[in-house]
Amino acid sequence: KYTKGGKSSTLIAIESLLVIILAIAISVAMKGKAGIYVGLLTLFAFITSIAGFIVGINSFKEENKFMMYTYIGTIANAVIWLGVLGMYLIYI
Repeated sequence: KYTKGGKSSTLIAIESLLVIILAIAISVAMKGKAGIYVGLLTLFAFITSIAGFIVGINSFKEENKFMMYTYIGTIANAVIWLGVLGMYLIYI
């Protein structure tokens, strides 16, 4: 059996990634004039990736379970979080 937190963390990472892809698609469709809507979507992805990272870290405490999804979810959420933070810092 896999950890429940690991599965949740992985699903949160997938959701965050899909929201970022949606924000990029909206920005491209509106030729860069999407305004606050894209910013709010990206902020939502940023916050949910933090939550997914915390869930992933806490799922390491579950014993006698497979940790594959725990590693995938935790690392994916950390990469998404750092990516969004990096985009923000680059464009300040």
